[in-house]
Amino acid sequence: MDYIALKHTHVLFVVLSVVLFYTRAFSRIGGGKIAANKAVFISSHIVDTLLLLSAIALLVVASINPLAVPWLWQKIILVVAYIVIGFKLLKAPTQGQKWLWLGVNTLVLLAIGYLAGSKSGFFS
Repeated sequence: MDYIALKHTHVLFVVLSVVLFYTRAFSRIGGGKIAANKAVFISSHIVDTLLLLSAIALLVVASINPLAVPWLWQKIILVVAYIVIGFKLLKAPTQGQKWLWLGVNTLVLLAIGYLAGSKSGFFS
């Protein structure tokens, strides 16, 4: 697969992953059953796995060492933060805390998007 096709595939998985994240988050906050749906749960994990694999494939095809590119290692740190904050949202005992973690995760996603789009790190 060439680089452009791989990049578009990666972006598709990003969009799907974010849509599934917000679907599950709003369901959890609203007490809905969508988040508990087995198909949503499994598809979420499949999409996130494919997202990770497409990211690794992009690094390999482009011969990029992520530790040598400031915006990329910063993005990786933010992706890890996004995952940790997602667990905080999942385990939050109150609606207020769930909304707080959702807001924080939204800011993290915006920062990830900025780094991916600008290719300019916050700390270079």
